[in-house]
Amino acid sequence: MPKIAISYRRADSAQIAGRIRDRLIARYGEDSVFIDIYSVPLGGEFPQHVREVWSKTDALLALIGPAWLRGGDKISLTVAMQHLAVPFLLLLIAHYMIINAFDLDALFLSLVSFLVPLPFGAGFYWKTRTSPAIGFAGGVALGVIAAAAMSVSASIRYNQPIWPSSTLEWLENLEYTVIITLGFWTGNMLARLPQISRLFKEREDWVQVEIATALDKRIPIIPVLLDGATMPASQSLPRNIREIAYRNATQIHSGPDFDSHMTRLIGGIDTILDNMPIQRD
Repeated sequence: MPKIAISYRRADSAQIAGRIRDRLIARYGEDSVFIDIYSVPLGGEFPQHVREVWSKTDALLALIGPAWLRGGDKISLTVAMQHLAVPFLLLLIAHYMIINAFDLDALFLSLVSFLVPLPFGAGFYWKTRTSPAIGFAGGVALGVIAAAAMSVSASIRYNQPIWPSSTLEWLENLEYTVIITLGFWTGNMLARLPQISRLFKEREDWVQVEIATALDKRIPIIPVLLDGATMPASQSLPRNIREIAYRNATQIHSGPDFDSHMTRLIGGIDTILDNMPIQRD
């Protein structure tokens, strides 16, 4: 009896993963297909169960959807508060100390406005694994709100109108908005570099563990690109699963072509199973 495992991210491809499972069961039988929510016994330890199943697996389907690379994480209110609200408060304090309390040169505020958001931009990426566009949007939000709040603070301190009254004041607000945005986004982008990422402890990622285990055990892997997703570049993948980027992939769409795409996938699985004794030698 063949053993076929399905690796996927719930937030990325749970619905289509269930459809693929049902079609594979119709072809190979229920006991031949492993997918976590159906195959792990109640109360069972998922990591241990996966290791046991992988020792008997003949083929692994790695389902890759649009959010597979970044883990499909959602930006929760807690994450937003930690990485946007905290630097916002720190910037307000810095503005008060530099401009209102000590009346220092504005150059110091510009420097602080870049440096304070830097680590929070990096932390935002490590917590959410969102795209650079989302990181930039977070920086813009922080920049606009913080610059506006600093302008209000200065207006109250010097008894001036809260709304900027001249082009120079508008340009000054815009300058701080850009500096804060660049600081946050620079940290967000630096956190993606391999040289920087090695300094941080990797989050536990069971999809990564599943694929790395399959590669280590030389289990045949079929990358399945869902609904137009593309294969991630090798340099964007963790080092221990980069080899998957060079595997021949197949496409599956959830629309009218689902049946024909599944027929092609099942044909590929049959070929692997037919050649299994040769591949295992």
